[in-house]
Amino acid sequence: MGLFKKKAANNANAAQTPVAGINGQDLSALVLKSIREGVVIVGEDLNIKLANPMASVMLGRSTDELVGLNYDSNIILLDQSGNRVPENLNPISIAIRTGEVSEHRDLELLMNGSNKTTPISLIVVPTGQAGSAVVVTFRDIAKELAEERERTEFISTASHEMRTPVASIEGYLGLAMNPTTATIDARAMQYLNKAHESSQHLGRLFQDLLDTTRLDEGKIRTHMEPVELVSVVKQYADAQMPAIQAKGLTYQFGTSNSEKVTIAPVIYASIDRDFLQEILNNLIENAIKYTPAGSITVSVTADDYNVQIAVEDTGIGIPRDETEHIFQKFYRVDNSDTREIGGTGLGLALVKQRVELMGGKIWVESEQGKGSRFIVSLPRLTKEAYDQQRFLFENQQKMQESSQAHEQAVQAFMAGGAPTTDMAG
Repeated sequence: MGLFKKKAANNANAAQTPVAGINGQDLSALVLKSIREGVVIVGEDLNIKLANPMASVMLGRSTDELVGLNYDSNIILLDQSGNRVPENLNPISIAIRTGEVSEHRDLELLMNGSNKTTPISLIVVPTGQAGSAVVVTFRDIAKELAEERERTEFISTASHEMRTPVASIEGYLGLAMNPTTATIDARAMQYLNKAHESSQHLGRLFQDLLDTTRLDEGKIRTHMEPVELVSVVKQYADAQMPAIQAKGLTYQFGTSNSEKVTIAPVIYASIDRDFLQEILNNLIENAIKYTPAGSITVSVTADDYNVQIAVEDTGIGIPRDETEHIFQKFYRVDNSDTREIGGTGLGLALVKQRVELMGGKIWVESEQGKGSRFIVSLPRLTKEAYDQQRFLFENQQKMQESSQAHEQAVQAFMAGGAPTTDMAG
């Protein structure tokens, strides 16, 4: 035992020994110089305290020039429309004010003294509580985005081309299984049922792939509407009640198994109705699939700033080390409990995309063997903001309906063969 203790002590001493005589401060400087990411420390006074060589290259100023200058004049961030991010929305300013970590992949960095922009991955990490300095790390992701676009284009094209033959196969299988169009013995019917289920699974997979690529490419846009949220969520959740009861599960709205949930009489938020319905359908369908017995609860709560929609089950749960990955595309928990349950591995990725397009966040709280709780957080509207947005929304709807009615009248008039000059009168 003494021998092993001696070796362990030697290893501990070796870990603390400076590399080739380099002290800790010099080693930290060496690391900062060698990494291929820009690193900047911004103090609570909003001035730059440190910048590494890569930050100097990407910002277009030497490290000596950067130190002591205001960050907002030198780390110039642009949004996806090419507009400069205002100070009150700047992730660096927000992190200093709130003390919260933030990550972004939808910003561009403008080099000082030029028109050159670079898409970046930006991470801002506070060094303490709100009001403390922050460490800003940014990385050039132009090559990554180009590769992602190529993958997205390939997936979109392949999914579109494959969807047609799969639909044809599904149609012919349906005809073969129809007793009015074909006579099939019991064993053959079992095989056809399996084949039909597989073709339907493929069809869902290709549709999910198409939806994912459309969201990635910005081809699916949000249609935001201010609503009273509790009634809308209850309507969409209640629609899943037959499927929940068919599995033998109990369903609750507004109460949790672990604690009493208080629902405010009225909660307002701005949502895309189709997105919210698809989000709830996916989360509830997952809860049904992964809950052999027990209950499913849907609840809505709110604080002054956010609304939280939770879908909770008493199912098989998710291993702790898997929860951070489940919103990635094609990721599925692989264990004996989930292996027999079908899925495309895209549902939660689509949910996350839709939630984020509505300005929200989603996360999961889960324990293996005890169930899962998926929480969707969306910005809350005050009564005054709701009234104002509702007024604008309804006026816009009326204008669109009027425009459509006018266009239909013009088309009907033209179809009647009347000369176009008569329209001027």
